[in-house]
Amino acid sequence: MRNITDAFIEKVQRMNLEELDESVVREAKKAVLDTIACMIVGTNSDIGKATMEVFSEFGGKEEAMIVGRGKKYPAAISAYINAETCVGPDLSDNYQPDSIIISHPGEAVVPPVLAVAERENATLGDFLVAVIAGYELAGRYARAIEPRRPEVYSFSTHYTIAGALGCAKLLRFDDRRMKTTLGVAGALGSLPVTSPMWGFRERPASWHRDMPGHSSFSAVLASQYAQTDFQACRRLLDPEIAFYKLAGSENYDPNLLVENWGGGWVIENITYKKIPSCYFQQTGVEMVRLLVEEHSLGNDDIAAIDIYQPKNFAANFIEYPPQTSVDTASSLRYLISAYLLNRKIGPDWYEKYREYLARRDFQEIADKVTIHKDEDLQRLFDTETIVKGRARLQTRDGKVFEKELRLEQIKGNFQNNPMAYEEIVDKFMDLSAPVVGKANARKFVDVLESGAYDGRMRAVVEVLGC
Repeated sequence: MRNITDAFIEKVQRMNLEELDESVVREAKKAVLDTIACMIVGTNSDIGKATMEVFSEFGGKEEAMIVGRGKKYPAAISAYINAETCVGPDLSDNYQPDSIIISHPGEAVVPPVLAVAERENATLGDFLVAVIAGYELAGRYARAIEPRRPEVYSFSTHYTIAGALGCAKLLRFDDRRMKTTLGVAGALGSLPVTSPMWGFRERPASWHRDMPGHSSFSAVLASQYAQTDFQACRRLLDPEIAFYKLAGSENYDPNLLVENWGGGWVIENITYKKIPSCYFQQTGVEMVRLLVEEHSLGNDDIAAIDIYQPKNFAANFIEYPPQTSVDTASSLRYLISAYLLNRKIGPDWYEKYREYLARRDFQEIADKVTIHKDEDLQRLFDTETIVKGRARLQTRDGKVFEKELRLEQIKGNFQNNPMAYEEIVDKFMDLSAPVVGKANARKFVDVLESGAYDGRMRAVVEVLGC
């Protein structure tokens, strides 16, 4: 009987552009646009600036670009930097087959595959297929090891193998080298961050959260090792190897890696973000936005805003004031105040958080916002895995307006309120154009939309410099 690694690799090897539905390829374009937009705008985030400073003195072959900056490094280093800038704005995608996010595949797959594609001057078609393959492993493996231990944040461990698979597919490796790539990636994968509730209880929150930089670097490195005679485990996905335990789980259903192949690609089931924040905080922001718009309320009209969240969510996410730009993504009081300040959603929220916190008018808004730990909402989550929020807004003239919202109703949810391709393009333009220029951003979109899949990636990426 064949092992699960062999069975999975066989399916990946059969993937090709000609046999994939155009709708699937279009979803890959969405994922690429979304992730690269996050990379570009993330160069202005605190984590992006810190990462680029750390690597500023590094040398080596100029193989792949830091998008939004133009500087080139060896592919592994570029993958590291681009992945870290990607998480800076907290706008990257989610994979959540149910209510709970189990992976952020974009930041794990696109940076290493993009770096290798530029280094090798691969075709656009090969790049997109490799991205689809990487997403498939990112999502399937995450599902296969659920539920994970609640005290660990283990995305980074399986991130490495997902990015590595994408690189191996791009490089058209044979079975032996593809399995070697996975084996090396497993050995290089980072251990989970061991902190309750995804590392947000400690302040300030770790800038590295998911460690996509490390996993992206290791993914590229694993594919390079596989091009030598390097020996590594070639059965990494088999349950006997127990790689899943390193990813923070005592559970593993390997059949989920291969069943229903092509019956619903992971990349077709991705949730995207419009609000730069932790996804679990978005109901609070959206409820306030809807209330003030529906009732035409100015900030002076508002006397108090009360937000009710599941008890554990409210208890474990960072409250106010945020100490770093990463903190802003999980401080709901800050996020609501940032929205109300100028009724605009965008990167200013984390780029200018120090300026915002110093403003008197911002503090006046924040003083009106209270976050409550709600036992009933927690029971709803515990029994039905439903993430729900409630908002109560009181005006100065005594009126009270209320709103309830479930997480899956938020714009971007792939099942209930998806973002169309055109909306992802708008997001890309909004985030990228201020950094690389509107003409360059538009040119990148046009290349993706052209259908010229034989185009070479160096020329495709070149327009994303600055």
